[in-house]
Amino acid sequence: MNQPPLPVTVLSGFSGAGKTTLLDHLLTHGDGLRIAGIAGTEANAGKECVEMPNGCARFALSGDPSALIERIAAQQRFDVIVIESTGAADPMQIAETLTFADDEGASLSEIARLDTMVTVVDASNFMRDYASAEALAGRGIADSAGSAGSEEDDRTVVEVLVEQIEYCDVMVVSKTDLVSAEEVGQLRRILHAINPRAELIDARFGAVPPADVLNTGRFDFDATASAPGWLATLNADEEPDGTPDEFGVGHFVYRARRPFHPERLWTLLHQEWPGVLRSKGFFWLATRSDVGGSLSQAGGACRHGPAGVWWAAQDRSEWPTGDAELEAEIVADWYGDPDDTSIGDRRQELVLIGVDLDANEWQRKFDACLLSDEEWAAGPEAWNQMNDPFPPWDIEEHDHEHDHDHDHGDDCDCGHHAH
Repeated sequence: MNQPPLPVTVLSGFSGAGKTTLLDHLLTHGDGLRIAGIAGTEANAGKECVEMPNGCARFALSGDPSALIERIAAQQRFDVIVIESTGAADPMQIAETLTFADDEGASLSEIARLDTMVTVVDASNFMRDYASAEALAGRGIADSAGSAGSEEDDRTVVEVLVEQIEYCDVMVVSKTDLVSAEEVGQLRRILHAINPRAELIDARFGAVPPADVLNTGRFDFDATASAPGWLATLNADEEPDGTPDEFGVGHFVYRARRPFHPERLWTLLHQEWPGVLRSKGFFWLATRSDVGGSLSQAGGACRHGPAGVWWAAQDRSEWPTGDAELEAEIVADWYGDPDDTSIGDRRQELVLIGVDLDANEWQRKFDACLLSDEEWAAGPEAWNQMNDPFPPWDIEEHDHEHDHDHDHGDDCDCGHHAH
């Protein structure tokens, strides 16, 4: 008899955050659920499978997780699967693997369904890691392919930390006994600002009720992909005014329909941004009117690069047809007459999340980067003569402005520096 697809919970978080402790707790306190836990080979002391008296088992992952999931499902003796990912794993890549068919059309959907994405956050080290601009290689952390210090993975500690927080359904805040109640409260507000959709759970020694992380039904690919706080802020019906909450966490959105002077924006991006936890969005440089720029800053790390070609810079014959939603989005973003492409969809749209943000001060800083009235009047030919310190942008992988749907990847060939 075929069984329904097994619900899968994925545990993300840095090494030492408490993923293994949480998995151990679930395997031994599963409220009667027969749990198949999947973890690295070191957790099983070299054994492929460790059986437990309560019907649970821990399997060692040494290769393709899809093949192991298939073997577990074929046994038809488990109620749920819990996967402990590596410390540097990208949650959305895991979600795509479990949700969609691969290049050969193979899919796990008939035997397993992604149920809950859980990120374990170390309360005692979060602020240190968030303020860091250190690369993963500097920590000797394995990338998603499992190779420590991979040359192909140039992400920083904070970028991975933010990915794991932004793209999850549940956050388990561990080691709360090592910090004060006030620090826990502030951390919870920060985490909520970064991902307002996720459920927050405090935990000591991995003691989390199984019902909070297993069989929750919380995962939805589109909802999880839209969960980041910066995206929710941009899409909110009311524009935030930067007013902080009781812990000083506030939001600020900057919008403008005039290009930035590249040299002035470059200078601002390379200054300290005290109190800014997260900034994301896209921008328009006077010297690059065809291609929009993307900005992604988290803690002590900042990246900028190409986001894609503005629709206003493309021939109408290249515009999408038959996609009413995208067509409506282009119209909504257009400035002025439909036939006037001088501005079109070009714009500045940046969101900042931080502690004790001074919205007026940030408005002033970004306004100062815009072209002055005199510079604006000089026109595009004069703009192209401006000094532009930004590195060249390769737009081969960012060829259309549909990438501007507030979904800028951090894996592009772009500027990367510490704040």
